[in-house]
Amino acid sequence: MQRRDFILTSLLSFPAFACSTSKRTGNMAAKAFVVKAGDSRFHKPTPFHGVNPNDLKVSAKDTAGRLSAFDYLGTEKVGPMLHSHLFQDEMFFVLKGEYVFQLGEERQLLQAGDLIFLPRAVPHTWVQISGQGKMFYFLQPAGKMEEFFLRLTELDGKGTREQYEELGKMSGIANHGPAISATEKHVYALQLSNGFVVRAGQGRFGERTIINGKSHNDIKVSGKDTGGELSVFEYHGSEKGGPPMHVHPHQDEVFYVAEGKYLFQCGDEKFTLGEGDMIFLPRAVPHTWAQLEDVGKLLFFFQPAGKMEDFFRSIGGNIHLTAGLDPFKEHDMEVVGPPLQY
Repeated sequence: MQRRDFILTSLLSFPAFACSTSKRTGNMAAKAFVVKAGDSRFHKPTPFHGVNPNDLKVSAKDTAGRLSAFDYLGTEKVGPMLHSHLFQDEMFFVLKGEYVFQLGEERQLLQAGDLIFLPRAVPHTWVQISGQGKMFYFLQPAGKMEEFFLRLTELDGKGTREQYEELGKMSGIANHGPAISATEKHVYALQLSNGFVVRAGQGRFGERTIINGKSHNDIKVSGKDTGGELSVFEYHGSEKGGPPMHVHPHQDEVFYVAEGKYLFQCGDEKFTLGEGDMIFLPRAVPHTWAQLEDVGKLLFFFQPAGKMEDFFRSIGGNIHLTAGLDPFKEHDMEVVGPPLQY
C-alpha cells in the first residue's frame, strides 16, 4: 500500500476523539484564536518609528513565556540600532522586500522566502533596503519584548536617554552601536560564523520534503536549533485540501497565511483565513485545515518541536517507515476524523 493511501485509509478507522486531558502549564492559550492581517494580538499597535506596523501575533501569555511572534510591515528604509538579546534567540522570515542583516561583523542580504537565525548574546541589526518590506519574526523565549515595544510606543521618541537605557536593561537588551544605513555599501559574507540563513526554496539541512508528491514543506528552523522548543516550516501548497482531523497532545501549532485562502477547524469552530492572517491552535484540541485555492503558502510552527520534522520526512518519503505503522501515532499524534469538506 502506498504511504498516502495508507494515511487516508487508516484515518477512517479511528474512533471519535475523547477529549484529552493533556496538561497546560502557566498562562497558555486554551482555545484557538485568529489575529487578522493588520491587527495585533490584544489590539494594541506598537509601530516601529511610529509608522511601521510591528504587530504582536503570539504573546508570551499564550505560550507560558516560551515564545512570542510579531508581524512587521516596513514602509521606511530603516532598522534598529546594533544590539543583542542577552537571553533570547531571534528568527526573521522575509515575506516581501529586501533586508540587510548584520550579525557580529558579517552581513547578509535577505529576500522574500529567506530566513535568518540570530543567536542570543551576539550583536545584530538589520535595515530594509527596498521601498516596502514585510517580515514575520520570533523571539524564543519570549522575554519582555512585548512590554519593550509597548513602552517604546508610549515614549514616542520623546523619552530621556536614561529612560531608554533603563528600558533596554529591563528588557534584556544591550546596545552595541548605531544602526546601519540602507544607502551605505554593504559587503556580504559568504557564510555566517554565528547563526544561519535558510534561503527561499531550501530546507534547514539541504533536504526537500514533498507532501503528496506535489507540495513542498521545508524545515526552516529545527528543534535542534532551539533546544527542542520550536520548529518552523514553510509550506508551498500546489493543490487544494489538507490533512485529516488530528490532535497534538503536547504541542501548540500556529499558522500564518503568506499566500492564498485556507479553511481551518479547531474543535467545532471553523475559521477562514487569507493573506496576513494567523491562527493559534492549542495542544490537545482536534484540528485540521484545507487549502481552498490551487496555490497557497503557509509559514507554520510547533511549540515545542516534538517529532514533527521526522513526521514530515516520513510522509514525504525522506525516511523509511516500517510497513503497517501509522505515521501519525509514531510521531505522537492521533487522527480523529477525515479531512475537511469544502
